[in-house]
Amino acid sequence: MIRTNQLHEVTPQLITFIEECDKLGYKNNNSLEVMNFQQTLDGGGVWFETSVDGKMIGISGVHEFKDGVRALYRGCQLYSRPKGLSKNHMNCWMFYYHLPKVIFATNDPIYITTNINNDASGKMGRLNKLYYILERNGLVDLVSTEEVFGVDQNIWLLNVDRYLEVRGKE
Repeated sequence: MIRTNQLHEVTPQLITFIEECDKLGYKNNNSLEVMNFQQTLDGGGVWFETSVDGKMIGISGVHEFKDGVRALYRGCQLYSRPKGLSKNHMNCWMFYYHLPKVIFATNDPIYITTNINNDASGKMGRLNKLYYILERNGLVDLVSTEEVFGVDQNIWLLNVDRYLEVRGKE
């Protein structure tokens, strides 16, 4: 069974998830401190987690950003959604399950950032390249490249209508 919920506190499942991230070398998600877990909650942000059969397999945060919110913050998954390859990134648990929760919670712009130089997991470079494909598919628009929390990042604006259209077909 697949469940996606808000995460308001540290749970045993979260600790297990962090331990798995550490084993996989995911340095942005291998401790509560590095994730800015409590800092995000204290700043009014939220965390979403997706579990499969009771095991947490994906997490991401949401917090205020610019004139809207930043979604998929510190997004991380232990493995891809068993969808196969997807040119629209619907094989990502957080992109598929967390974004709808954000969309239906706000009318504000939704931003997603991707690291362009700092690859703390070995997968962030590929993720940044993927977002250029998502831009060609109309799901996001590149707004700017800026330093965010001390790291150069591309800032993407989610095209909510296009996202919902594509997700409805996947």
